[in-house]
Amino acid sequence: MTKEGALKALQKGKTMDELTKLEIWLRSHHIPYERIDENPPEWAPRLDRHQICVPSKKIKKWDAICHFGSYGYEEGLLEIYGELVAEDDDDSVVGYLTAADVVKRVEAWLERGKKND
Repeated sequence: MTKEGALKALQKGKTMDELTKLEIWLRSHHIPYERIDENPPEWAPRLDRHQICVPSKKIKKWDAICHFGSYGYEEGLLEIYGELVAEDDDDSVVGYLTAADVVKRVEAWLERGKKND
């Protein structure tokens, strides 16, 4: 998918979940990531797990989640953790974000990385 196509996907609204919109954007910008989708156990159907780890689960710089208990889950929004959260933030996570909100943070994170090279 082209970068323009990824931008259109971000703007599609409710026809696509926020984690999938973020995944499309990451893929179109060649940012390595790992997506984890775990189905809930039968005895606890609300305990599903949906997560994107950058670059991977083993060496995680940041992640975005949307599952039971995360900030924004009820509204289908994302919670982030790691290097996308401002160092001066009192909390270790930020929630209630759309994919577009997370993309803005990713772009700033990439810029900071370029300056530190």
